[in-house]
Amino acid sequence: MTSVARILAVWLTPTVALAVPAALAARGPDGLWLGLVVTLAPLIALAWGTDRAPGDGSRDDETLFPVVTLLITVGVLLWANIALAGDVAAWLGARRWQGIVITAGAGWLLTAWRPLRRTAPVLLAIALIVAVVVLLQLAWALALGPIAAWDRVATQPAFRFPPSSPWVVGGRDLGVLRGGAPLAFDEVHRLTAPAGGILRARTLDGARRADIEWTLAPGQTVTLRAGDEISRGSTLRLRFEADKRVPGSPASGMLWADARPRRWLERVGLAVTLLAGAAALLRAGLTVRLPRDGLGFAAGGLLLAFVWAQAWAVYALIQAPDLFLGGITLERLLELPAHALFAEPWRRTLQALLLAAGLAAFLASSLALRERLGALDSTGGGEIGHDPGLWAGLFGGAALASLWPVDPWALSLLALGGAGGALGPAALWPPRHGRTAATAGVIGLIVFVGLAAVQLRGAGGGPLGAAIAYPALVAAPVGACVLWLARRGRR
Repeated sequence: MTSVARILAVWLTPTVALAVPAALAARGPDGLWLGLVVTLAPLIALAWGTDRAPGDGSRDDETLFPVVTLLITVGVLLWANIALAGDVAAWLGARRWQGIVITAGAGWLLTAWRPLRRTAPVLLAIALIVAVVVLLQLAWALALGPIAAWDRVATQPAFRFPPSSPWVVGGRDLGVLRGGAPLAFDEVHRLTAPAGGILRARTLDGARRADIEWTLAPGQTVTLRAGDEISRGSTLRLRFEADKRVPGSPASGMLWADARPRRWLERVGLAVTLLAGAAALLRAGLTVRLPRDGLGFAAGGLLLAFVWAQAWAVYALIQAPDLFLGGITLERLLELPAHALFAEPWRRTLQALLLAAGLAAFLASSLALRERLGALDSTGGGEIGHDPGLWAGLFGGAALASLWPVDPWALSLLALGGAGGALGPAALWPPRHGRTAATAGVIGLIVFVGLAAVQLRGAGGGPLGAAIAYPALVAAPVGACVLWLARRGRR
């Protein structure tokens, strides 16, 4: 795990890499916080503190707790990324199961075939190069650099449907919108149902709201006014009018650029979750540290990913402001935003390259995570990373769970937070004995699971709400306190 490319592949899964431009596009400058934390958290975790000396403690004192915890973490991360592949397939018009089968099958075959098990650095390089090439092609066609593109988005008077938008040309099924944002209209808008269906809406008549249901024939139109809102659960295909405001979008680019930042405690919760998760994922159970030059190369790779994410977000908003419709989700950022910018077949080629980059990034992450688990094998043979039956079970279970849509980023945060609460403190502040680390980890994990269970009822506000939204904000410090008390007790 001392390879810089493998470290980047473990951390920059497709879900994590796409969460940054999604946050930038959805929240403007406030989304930069996620990008900064994703960039700095692994560097801080790799450079933090001291490692346990090989002579500290006894190898017989080691427990299986780190192995089991990271095994579950890897399984959840695979689940999140395979679910993302299903979302991408559904968004692009294919069957959800097709994206799941292709991604999970390719990942398992690559981890099971010994000659290809060490190709993670090559696959990650391919993913980065292809993603950058597509971005540069988009920038060249627009004749805008990233800073100029940001200025254009920030000065737009409104975010409107372009005539080339798929929502305008042929319409799309409302069922593919998973962002959860309300479809509220700011102006009169005429909607067309190309295939007909049932449309439910809440209309505003003066100060009164009424729930209305229309049964539309194929090609029939309905007009909604300012203040009306399409009810969640409507799944028919709708075609929107060109040059109309995108429902749910910011009122203007200036308001997008001046979006109110999240509360500072939520920012701290996100930072603690990712820092502790990076420590668990990159350092837990390992005694070899990355050299200084390797740390510099890792910083360069993370910076490149951050710049790509920022540029991709603003270029996408210029060419496809309909990203705001229903809320920005990760899979929509893997669709080439330039529907009228490139002629066929070049547009399809760029779209295929973008999807290939996403698949290569997933395969690189899968191989790197397998090696990461193998490095925890106390026998030194790394059998846990080479067991085909185990990895077939992991990929099969993740693929089966992915048939039901889930938020990939929320799932990744859950995995990183759980691992961070259980293994993060001991990775950053290694005790002399493995049992001490396991005790602190179990207590931290119990706290995390308890807060995560409360999260199902809603996070709420205030410090308690931040702790429920980011359980690692409490779990990691609790684990660190247990380690501190154990050290004090041995003095």
